[in-house]
Amino acid sequence: MSAHCIRKSIVVALLCAMVLAIPLVMADETTESFAVYTDKDEYLLGEVVRIYVKANAIDPNQTITVTDIIVYDPANNTVAEWHNLTIVLTDTTTPVYVDSITAEVEGTYTVYAEATGCPWRLWFFWWFFCRRYWKPRVVPEVPLGTVIALVTLFGATGLYIHRNKRSKKTKIN
Repeated sequence: MSAHCIRKSIVVALLCAMVLAIPLVMADETTESFAVYTDKDEYLLGEVVRIYVKANAIDPNQTITVTDIIVYDPANNTVAEWHNLTIVLTDTTTPVYVDSITAEVEGTYTVYAEATGCPWRLWFFWWFFCRRYWKPRVVPEVPLGTVIALVTLFGATGLYIHRNKRSKKTKIN
């Protein structure tokens, strides 16, 4: 066998391996096996944030057990923690209520969760945003240019009327 024939065989074998590997890679791009989420994406400060977990993809006869959930505020400080949980997710239709917190700082919060399922350790992140109830009240600026323009307009109109009256009186006399 020649060297050229061996190179062609290697190239054909690599192409076949690539063709066989592509569907496996695409099949591996599934959604996360579980999700942590809140009832809304945006909250007002002081509003109650309810946290839920739900299985997204689960193998038959398997379960996912959520063990830890931590909520971080925008400054990356821990706001709430739940450890040593045993929230067992057995299907993809039933969400489980974990607990709630009160949003006290404006910004984006991060919810981090860990779980075990099948032979792997699983984790998931969720973000939600909090904003103020009211916008800060600002003392309005004085529209000085508008006030000056109006005073000038009325002053000029008054002088014009006064001048016309005076000139009519002088013509009569």
